[in-house]
Amino acid sequence: MEVLKTLDAYEAFVANYQIAVVHVSRDNCSVCHAVLPRIQELVARYEGVALGNVSADDVPEIAGALSIFTAPVDIIFLEGKEMHREGRFIDLERIESQLNTIYEGVKGSNL
Repeated sequence: MEVLKTLDAYEAFVANYQIAVVHVSRDNCSVCHAVLPRIQELVARYEGVALGNVSADDVPEIAGALSIFTAPVDIIFLEGKEMHREGRFIDLERIESQLNTIYEGVKGSNL
């Protein structure tokens, strides 16, 4: 997992990976901290998929850039484009299903 400490770091992260998952949290959000290990475990099952973590407290401009009004938010990107978003009430099964669909769709290419 890569900790993204600036908006530029987030943009570079999303651009550098064919499939990327970004977890946006807040420092005092217990749900954010509870969900993160489960997202890490999920992403680890997919070779070549990268996970980035950004704190909206440390990088407040991320909220505006991604139109985020609550935390946590988990976003799956494919080739820099947002493909799926889960916010506030994170449905891990839905994230897994979406990630699997995206992953299988690009499996033969260079991850």
